[in-house]
Amino acid sequence: MAPAPARSAEEVQAFREKILDEAQDILNKQGFEALSMRRIAGRLNMTATNIYNYFVNKDEIYLALQTRGFIVLAKHFEVVDAQFKNPLDRLKGYMKAYIDFGLEQPDQYAVMFTYNTPKFVDYVGTPQEPAATEEKLAAMVLAEMATKTVGDFIRQRPELAEISDPYYRMVHAWITLHGAVSIMNSRVLQEVVTNTDEVVNFIIDEILSQTLSSPVKSAKAVPVPLPGKAKLPGQ
Repeated sequence: MAPAPARSAEEVQAFREKILDEAQDILNKQGFEALSMRRIAGRLNMTATNIYNYFVNKDEIYLALQTRGFIVLAKHFEVVDAQFKNPLDRLKGYMKAYIDFGLEQPDQYAVMFTYNTPKFVDYVGTPQEPAATEEKLAAMVLAEMATKTVGDFIRQRPELAEISDPYYRMVHAWITLHGAVSIMNSRVLQEVVTNTDEVVNFIIDEILSQTLSSPVKSAKAVPVPLPGKAKLPGQ
């Protein structure tokens, strides 16, 4: 019997995406400890040996899943950049894009932001450090975009000249947005209000009024040193 023809790069990537989809489903339903090459392979009707042709181990799959999510979210931010030049409009657009992503892709969002799963520091010094670095840099693209836009807004407003830490402002906004997404994905907010869209708009306006106001005393977020310059993989 003649050997099967080699898969094209497009076919390989498409199958990698299927693997990531199955991994995401396992993570969401059973947790990180249940994730295994054998379990993913069984779902795809293939042997565990074959799946190693696409990923080295489950950690590489997990990191690739994280990276995929951050790249998608960054692309949503880039759409906002193309639509709005005014920093305030961009900030509103980023926040709306973040919330929409969390509500429209709750399973991916949970893997990225909610679960207590391995983080970059856990992979330092291991064979998975390069993949973890790629994931962290993809994530920090979002932080850089938001921080830069906060800084752009501050520079346009002389009355805000005392604000010297746009990174802290970005972290503050992100924490609040995460709370909003989490409480909506758990359907708790829907138990107490019927006009969730109006509540979301209120939250965004409230974040902006707090983030872009007078300095906060004795409150600064110190960025964790990056393993390299933040950029989207492939750039």
